[in-house]
Amino acid sequence: MALKYQIGVDAGGTHSTAIAYDENGKELGRAEGGPGQINADYEGGITNISNTINELLDKIDGDCMRVLVGIAGLSVVGNAPEVAATISSRINNLPTRAITDSLLALYAGLEGDDGALVIAGTGSVYNGLQNGHLIAVGGYGNILGDEGSGYAISRAAMQSALLSWDKREENGLIDMFTNLFNVEHMDECNAKFYKMSNPEVAGMAVHVAKLADAGDKHAVAVIKEQAHLLARDIIIGLNRYEDPKPMKIALTGSVLANNEMLRGLVEDEVKEEYPDVIFSISNGENARAVIFDKSKDYRYFTNHTNY
Repeated sequence: MALKYQIGVDAGGTHSTAIAYDENGKELGRAEGGPGQINADYEGGITNISNTINELLDKIDGDCMRVLVGIAGLSVVGNAPEVAATISSRINNLPTRAITDSLLALYAGLEGDDGALVIAGTGSVYNGLQNGHLIAVGGYGNILGDEGSGYAISRAAMQSALLSWDKREENGLIDMFTNLFNVEHMDECNAKFYKMSNPEVAGMAVHVAKLADAGDKHAVAVIKEQAHLLARDIIIGLNRYEDPKPMKIALTGSVLANNEMLRGLVEDEVKEEYPDVIFSISNGENARAVIFDKSKDYRYFTNHTNY
């Protein structure tokens, strides 16, 4: 009897990861490929995703039952069924479903349960799931939102430093930024800031966190404010559930995984409103979502039946 397995794919902006799991959820193998962000390069993203899946298929002797692909930029491009059909046509017409990368992370983080996944890395977003219905809060990008994200922390720290510079008052963030940008005065930093990419800006948040951990009052104020804004978004999401509300919240992303001060402040504020909430840290292996995905919408196939 042929080995039966399923494949989950996390197709992000820097690379794509495909992982095969048997019917018990045991990993059988994986393959890595190029970026799968289809709003930036549709054909290139589809090709990278398909090639990564085919590389994994060649490694495993068995019958692949279905493929779940979480794709960065899918919400911008839209038409998930067409995307799934295109990928399916390039991987031997295997049953395929395409979803957003944030929904993939939600399935993986909650392991099939109702609840929410809160992402705070370069950007931030709250995604909730209750009885098959999705609830989204935030996720509006670095200009309009991304509260509590690495970008928002760095932006708020820069604003604090510039304000103190204008006032000619002491602020540890001034020394931090002038050292990072290798300049003499704070007013030389803003031009460099505007030339940075979003991930580069977000990367400076770790320095703000270290300064806050050392007790600098201005850095602490930035972390507290961003924690409050992220907690606010979580509470908004919980408020939108119907009773009885699911109380499981998985946290993921570099900020929530590594910034203990911010994470603790967020959890404390949310628990003031919802004392029964249960927080956990998602391991970030989002391809595991295929194990927990309960959808029957794997329509693009020839000789297979829905799982």
